[in-house]
Amino acid sequence: MKLVVTGHGNYATGIESTVKLLAGGLDNVSFIDFTGNMDENSLNKKFSDEIKDDQQIVFICDLLGGTPFKEAVKLSVLSDKEISVTCGCNVGSIMEVGLQLSSFDGSSDELAKKLVSISQIQTKVFEHKNLEPTSDEDGI
Repeated sequence: MKLVVTGHGNYATGIESTVKLLAGGLDNVSFIDFTGNMDENSLNKKFSDEIKDDQQIVFICDLLGGTPFKEAVKLSVLSDKEISVTCGCNVGSIMEVGLQLSSFDGSSDELAKKLVSISQIQTKVFEHKNLEPTSDEDGI
């Protein structure tokens, strides 16, 4: 199984930098940026070259409907490989799944759904709560 993190600008290599800082890197995870000097054909070629030796692939894209997402979807439709495409996943989900990748024995679709589920669970809003003192004794 191979994970390919991709997105606009330096999204992918930015995620890679964070992952390296926190986990020291991940095996079978690639990071492909879609920069301003590229078009969809050059991105598609990078994707194709990256996955040529893999049968099961999960793309992790930055945005729904963006060029990296659309090119990954095209590959998933046109290829005979088992390719799933996600978007909007966070660093925590990429690290959690990436660290367990070597022991994962399910389909690319199952892994893609796991990535999205973990991202949803980890997306939170911090809420301030007013705590009232329980006792007036000495202010302690």
